[in-house]
Amino acid sequence: MAKKITVYRKLRILHLGLDPVAAPWSGDLIRALSGGKFQFIEHHGPNADDDIASRLQLYRPEFPVLDGGAGPAKLNRMARQMRGYDLIVTHGEAGFAAAMAHSLFGEALKLSPLIHYHHGLKGFAGGAVKRFKRKLGFSRTQAMVAPTPAAANEIAANWDVGGKRLRIALPVFGREPKAPRSDAIPGLVKRKDEAWIGVRASGLLPDADPLLRRLRDLGDEWRLVAFGSKEDTVRLTSLCAEMEVADRLLTSQRLSGPEDRAGLFDLLLAPKPPAKGGDMPREPFLAAPAGVPLIAAGSELGAILPPEQGDYVIGAGSGQLAAMAEAMVTLARDEVKRKGLGKAMAGFAASHRDAADHRALMAELTGDGRLYP
Repeated sequence: MAKKITVYRKLRILHLGLDPVAAPWSGDLIRALSGGKFQFIEHHGPNADDDIASRLQLYRPEFPVLDGGAGPAKLNRMARQMRGYDLIVTHGEAGFAAAMAHSLFGEALKLSPLIHYHHGLKGFAGGAVKRFKRKLGFSRTQAMVAPTPAAANEIAANWDVGGKRLRIALPVFGREPKAPRSDAIPGLVKRKDEAWIGVRASGLLPDADPLLRRLRDLGDEWRLVAFGSKEDTVRLTSLCAEMEVADRLLTSQRLSGPEDRAGLFDLLLAPKPPAKGGDMPREPFLAAPAGVPLIAAGSELGAILPPEQGDYVIGAGSGQLAAMAEAMVTLARDEVKRKGLGKAMAGFAASHRDAADHRALMAELTGDGRLYP
């Protein structure tokens, strides 16, 4: 007797928009959804030549380039390429044109539901014309996901998206990374007796004095490791020389930021608050899975970090860098506190790793309960 074969109909999901490497929360959601026996995800990124799909081992379908501007003809082509999918997911500003295409032509083409993910924590860039375009573009979007209640309130006020169409779900955090080697940053080696504080040089400049001044208050083992362009790192090196703390500074121009090797650091600093209308910063989404404490500027970041981090999320103001410097000294001197914060960060990331609330929304929109067991 032939063995019975079970055939699963896979839910076809089309993901459009934000670069999942530049925006880890986007990539981690894709990873949480892909590879299951009940769904099949295809990804098309914002640039014609990006290799995100291959890096995440996803199929890349034919689709008009998401390069910002798009007239009616291109929007129509986008909408037609959405046919045959059970769900469309768009991310950030890069996915807006696709969401607009879905709103304009989705009903005529009988397209499946679309979920748009908003990635801003603070305000909106642009004026009345941009607000009108967003209202039109999201007028028939079945669901929009905001990362925090504050962001959801701003969306409702500015884009007329509300009621059941507007949802709040904390972004997905990635898996715990492997412990990096001591030489994981090209050109630098972390010695056994060293403790490292990671920061972007551009975040400290132009007013680095309040933080650099406090480096001498740390134990001899502490080093500030700054990442950035040649211009920024040279300028920071010069400032450290003037303040006689040059021996405490290490620099690298090889990575975009310290969070790319978060596990090497004992502390991470994010001195630049989120920009108005900009995407969420990467630091929390790479620091938390690695279990690294974060001292960050911008009170809105508190909503995407564990409560234990509350004292180390510094609100905007003239004394912001001085307050961050004080927090840096406090944590550097208190190993127990640092380890406690690191544990809280890792636990927070683990509790927001499986995308359960995101899968529940997708199951609701598609009517396929298999996505949310």
